[in-house]
Parts: sequence; C-alpha cells; structure tokens
Amino acid sequence: MENIQDREKKLLPCPIGLKGFCCDNCLMGPCRVMNEKMRGVCGAKREVIVARNILRFVAGGTAAHAGHAHHFLSYLNESYPKNYIKNKAPNYLYKLWKKLNIIPEAEMEHFKDISEALHTSTMGVNADYKDLLVWSMKLGVLDGYYGLYLATELENKIYGKPKPKTAELNLGVIKKDKVNIAIHGHEPMLAEILVKEVKKKENIDINLIGVCCTGASVLQRHGIPLAANFVLQEDVISTGAIEVMVVDVQCIMPSVGDLCECYHTKLITTNDLCKIPNAMHLPVNDKRAAEKVAKQIIKLARENRKKRREISLSKEKKKVVVGFSPETIPMKKIIQGIKNKKIKGIIGVVGCDNPRVKEDWSALFKKLSKDHIILATGCIAFKLGQAGLLDGKRVFHMGSCVNNARIAETFKQIADRMKKEITDLPFLVSCPMPTSEKSVAIGFFFASIGVDVHFGYPFMFKGDKKVEDFLGNVLKKEFKSKIFLEEKIEDFENRLKNEGLSISKK
Repeated sequence: MENIQDREKKLLPCPIGLKGFCCDNCLMGPCRVMNEKMRGVCGAKREVIVARNILRFVAGGTAAHAGHAHHFLSYLNESYPKNYIKNKAPNYLYKLWKKLNIIPEAEMEHFKDISEALHTSTMGVNADYKDLLVWSMKLGVLDGYYGLYLATELENKIYGKPKPKTAELNLGVIKKDKVNIAIHGHEPMLAEILVKEVKKKENIDINLIGVCCTGASVLQRHGIPLAANFVLQEDVISTGAIEVMVVDVQCIMPSVGDLCECYHTKLITTNDLCKIPNAMHLPVNDKRAAEKVAKQIIKLARENRKKRREISLSKEKKKVVVGFSPETIPMKKIIQGIKNKKIKGIIGVVGCDNPRVKEDWSALFKKLSKDHIILATGCIAFKLGQAGLLDGKRVFHMGSCVNNARIAETFKQIADRMKKEITDLPFLVSCPMPTSEKSVAIGFFFASIGVDVHFGYPFMFKGDKKVEDFLGNVLKKEFKSKIFLEEKIEDFENRLKNEGLSISKK
C-alpha cells in the first residue's frame, strides 16, 4: 500500500490554493482570483480571500488546541480557571490585548470567539482584510492560553513536570520479541494510564511506544520510546510488528485504518470525535474508563500477537536527552550568555514535518545551535532527534505541540529576570515545515506576545502583497512583531545574518 511519501509525489499541490488565491467559502465558487484586479463572484478582492483563508486556518488550529484542553478538563471533571489569561500573561501584554479588545471576558467565551471567527470569514460578512488578520491575532491569544498553556498546566498538575532524562526515538524502538502497542494522537490521559499498566511486573512482555504528540508527551515524562512523528506513522504499522495502535485525536492519517487491514494490527479509537472505519471504538471519558480500556488494550494486544506474520524492523534509533521545561533548562547560564553576547539568541523551533518540504532544516539548526539556544517541540523536534541534535546542552526538547507553552513561558521568565519585555530580547520562533492548521495558530500566538515568527512553507503568506505587508510590517505598531516567510534555508540564514533574531526590532 502507498505511504505518504508516495502520495505526495503523485499528488501535486494546487498552485492556486497554495498561494491562498482560491476561495471555496460559498457555492458560487470555487473562485480563483489570480491578480489584484480580479474579484470573486461575490465581489471579494484577493486580499480579502487570502485573509479569510488565513483566519480559517487559525480558527481550525485554535479549535484543536482549545478542544484538547477542554477534553482534559472534562476528563478530570474540573471547571475552567477564572481570569486565566490575566493571571498568566505579562501585565503589559494583557493591557495591550484589553485595549485591542481581543481577549474573552467570560468562561467558555473563547469557543464563541472561534465560532465568530468562522462567522466573520463567511461569504458576505467581513470584507476588511486588516480586521480579518486582527481576528487571527485574537485567536492566537486564545490558542496560546486556553489551548497551549491550559493543557500544559493540567499535564503538569496531574502527572508532574517532566525531568531531564535519556531516551530513544525512531523506528528502531519497535521490538521483535515483545508485544508492541503504539499510542498515537495528542491527548495524554489514556497514555498515562497505559504507562502505569505496562510498568507492572506482569506486563514485562509489553513494549509501549509513542507516535506523534501523545508519544512526545510520554517520552518527556517517562522516557517511553518515541517511534515516529506524523510522517512516519504509516511506517510504524508497515513493520508488521504492531499488535495494537491506539489513537485519540489530531494528526491521525485516515490511511491508518486501511493499512491496519493489510497487517494484523488492531486499530482502536478512544475519542468520540475520531471515528475510523473498521476500527474498534473504546471511548475514554474519565479515569475509570481509561483504566478499564488500558487493561483491555493489553489483553487484545497479547491475543493479537499470535496473528503476527512477517515483520520488517528498522535498526535505526537515536539516543536523545529530553524532559525539559522552564524549570530544568539552564536559565541563569542562558541569561548570562545573552548578556555577554556569547549566545546570540533563542530560537523556538516548532510545528510539523511536511513531506513536501525538501530543505534540510535540521542541518541549519545544527549550525545555528553553535551560538544560539534551540527550544524544540512537536514533530520537528523528532526530526532534530533523528539528526542527533537533542543533546540537552544547546538543543532542548520541550515536549508536544501544546507544550509550546513551555517555550512561551521560558521567554516570559527570561524577560522578567532581565527586567525587559519579551519583544526586546533576541527571541525568534521558526516553523519551517508546517502541515497542520495548529502550526499556523501557534505562530499567531507567538506573534501576539511580541516574538517574530518565521514560516518555511508558502501556504497563503505570499498570496497577496497587502496581506504580506500587514503581517510583516503593520503588526509592529501594536504587537512589535512580524510574521514572515522564507522557504529557502539560504534566504532565511541571510536574513538572520543581516538583521539578527529580533528582526522587527532592529
């Protein structure tokens, strides 16, 4: 069966949609608005179409992260904390957001704002591209606090903060002589219970491995080996050695259902939002259900081990140092390095691993790590691990995608200790290979706190000069940050050499 790399080669991206020129928000289209003089059937100009598309991406990403936190609260039967953004954000940022009217005032109102973002970007509503992009910044704030921060805080509260440790990643962590269970998705609740179960003496024959962000979460906290990121999830099944793959939500390829049918692997879904044909559905809504399902999964995996046929295992695995947070990175040493200019700055490397991106960004970050600190999360952190960069000295693995809150909090704490604002310091966030809507939402969050944000894949950001100018220049007036695109490593590197990390402040 074809994998993602095969499909990527056969299915070329739409050149019109790639630049954001295509609008399919109503049934009069899709409209392909190829130049500044053209308009859609409804009369929408190109900059409005591009801005609408960006906002809808940010709304989708914010819904995913806010949903993650909401599911966690529901699992724990807890309520939303009061005044959460006010209590977490730096006061100067909170005042700015308050002035711009981009923070929710009431509990659960952030979900209303996601809905209203979809409303305002509907055909026949908002025709002001600047206002649509301000809406994107508003959702960036919500993504950061009601998604990333809240989910990370709940993880830390219930399961404890991760501590530095040595672990392993890549496909070589799958074991021939063990019963292999892969846990895949983004919500750690069932995964944490499974970790406890497989550590019991009677389960010594079980090898629990992680995939994607659920995997990154238990890698950070427990040292559970991480077999794959998003791009390699099909390869995990194709080894023929996985008895059960358990999934919850987000970044689960629809192809895994068909692929499991080709092998003996049993696919189990656990969240009611994620249903896959031919998969067994075992809902996990609270801790009691999670404990029951965890035992059931282990039993099913043992039974399924007997059906294993030919296997093809990789020997490739890497030793990595993981488990970092603002409390465990060498904060004092980093601050001193910034002061004496031995450290040029801190780069948050975030987001995905996109099979359409052919540039070797890991090589660049290896080079930059000689005089910069790199804080990495998500699927791109896996790529850095494959490249041997996760050393816990200059490159620090901070966790899953929601754990980008740890990068933001690191920026905040360093700024506080240096008695400066975040935007005054040499901080940059780079998302070189975005795939998911969540990557875009994360980028807008960091821009909202005053950090320049780089994207390395074109989707919409160079679709219109007016939109590009707004993201690259107009944002500086209020947020003191910019969002910019550099697809080529050489161009990105030259930009850093010429302008430094705090590109918009020079």
